[in-house]
Amino acid sequence: MKIVSFVIPALLLAGHGHAQKMYQDYTLSKDTVHYGPGSNEILPPTHRGYTLILPDGGSEVSGTVLILGDDKPNLSDTSNIHQPANTRGLATLYISTGIPVDLYFSESSLVYADSLIKQVFSSYHLPNKNIFLVGAMMAGHRALKYIEYCKKGRSVFNPSIKGVVLCESAIDWVRQWYECQKQVRDHTGDFEGNFITYLFARHINATPATNIRKFIDFSPYSYFDTKMEKPKLYKDLAIRAYTYADIRYWFSAQGKGIYDSNYPDMSGFINEQVLAGNKTASLIVYSSSLTGPLKNGMRRQSTTWNLINKKELVDWMIKSL
Repeated sequence: MKIVSFVIPALLLAGHGHAQKMYQDYTLSKDTVHYGPGSNEILPPTHRGYTLILPDGGSEVSGTVLILGDDKPNLSDTSNIHQPANTRGLATLYISTGIPVDLYFSESSLVYADSLIKQVFSSYHLPNKNIFLVGAMMAGHRALKYIEYCKKGRSVFNPSIKGVVLCESAIDWVRQWYECQKQVRDHTGDFEGNFITYLFARHINATPATNIRKFIDFSPYSYFDTKMEKPKLYKDLAIRAYTYADIRYWFSAQGKGIYDSNYPDMSGFINEQVLAGNKTASLIVYSSSLTGPLKNGMRRQSTTWNLINKKELVDWMIKSL
């Protein structure tokens, strides 16, 4: 199924009257991903392609927010960043490889994303400057993997990346693997535990106990990396990381502790950036008021993205230019 490229007038996208143009081009992917060994244990297909949202025609595009997502974005989601980004003259580009929950195990995913980014920048005359990668959850892992890919000289586009924003991203896959083993062992009913265990058994064909180096090499950051060579890949970038750390919600939920959350990954990544000399790396940690009401929604790390003040985040990007 082909979704033809199209343009949507501003007022259909913007709630504040700022003119925007949107271009999309997707195909429904035929790639399948198993979440277990069973023949029917297959994730539903996703779309392969891009969505580009530009400011109004009278505004010069000063940079681009790049999001390496799982599928077509839900543009009606009010937590999206494209509206405040467009208001400040930044284009927003969403890229999807069409592989469900793509962790970029295969370099072909990076090759596809990189080539498509180059094509979009060329087709719509976007300036190759002031590019900010923004990633919540697994999109943060993808963002860092793409930066690593570019820093190692493999990109055909060679984007001028200015910064990266992470939100609750699992990037230390040694820690994450052990977290998933605990989920399976505790029978908490978490889909993630069995799924991640299956994925790594299939693609890495090892465990941290049998070959920790494979997991460290795959991880954009790992506490267990004694060489710590990767921080230098990102130390010249403006970096923000967001996480939710709260003893009332996450650290006490379903037998979980601090290592069963993404807080160690976010804080550890920023700490190593500071040690590497990055003076623009910062960590924003959310927690609940001890006297406030309990909210079950905050047991999900995916809700951290909703807590972020997107206007303030975009203002930070502009100040970093």
